[in-house]
Amino acid sequence: MSEGHSVQGTLSLVYRLQTMDLEVFRLTADMQEAADQVQVAANLVSDLEAQAVAATQELASLESRRRQIDLDLQETERLLVDGKKRQKDLKHPRDIQAYLSEMEFRRDEKDRMEEEILKNLESQDQLKKRMSEIEAELARSRHDLSVLKSEKEKENRERDEKLAALAREKMDVEQSFPEDLLKTYTRLKGSHRNGMVVARLLDGACEACRMSLPPRTVTEVKKKQKIVTCLFCQRWLFLPDRGTEGERVFQGSSEKGAAPAK
Repeated sequence: MSEGHSVQGTLSLVYRLQTMDLEVFRLTADMQEAADQVQVAANLVSDLEAQAVAATQELASLESRRRQIDLDLQETERLLVDGKKRQKDLKHPRDIQAYLSEMEFRRDEKDRMEEEILKNLESQDQLKKRMSEIEAELARSRHDLSVLKSEKEKENRERDEKLAALAREKMDVEQSFPEDLLKTYTRLKGSHRNGMVVARLLDGACEACRMSLPPRTVTEVKKKQKIVTCLFCQRWLFLPDRGTEGERVFQGSSEKGAAPAK
């Protein structure tokens, strides 16, 4: 701590800067969350678009297969008709038996192809129904994505304005910081989770790491004659006056990160 700054004055500056840094962290996290939400919605649209393309390709394949079966069925029916025409010319039992076997095979093929056509048409009907559902869901998802993007862009513009205001305020506050204090604060901020440098003393324990402190350390904090660090997490310990702005500010910021910081 630099000379000319009381412990309370120093910690008051740290409170202000830490509160702004925590707000910057929160706003930045909110912007990232907004981007993630938009990405999730965009991924859903992309997935539905891929499903629509796959369904269209599958329908085209089914239609192509049905056309081929139609041609094969027409050819089989022609062979059956031709076979009946030449039946009367058959005299030898072996030729008659061969003819009968061939006709039985052609009829089985005809039945099989007619059954396949029915299944193909049924599959097409089911696929067309599914395509209609995908298209409806895709239309809804595209609309939802558009609305979501507009909402998040508006929210992020407001966050950008807050961040710009915080940046200006931080600059003013940092100018009033003793240089050595600012360096120490910056170093500690980078080494602690959530960027919390200061922790209140609550019931003889550090609020950040929840570890109970020796009576001597508690007494030193209560004297408010020097900055005392937690023996376990190295945060600066603070015992604000009840109802002071510093206590309210710190309490509000600490409630955002309920988990104990290491």
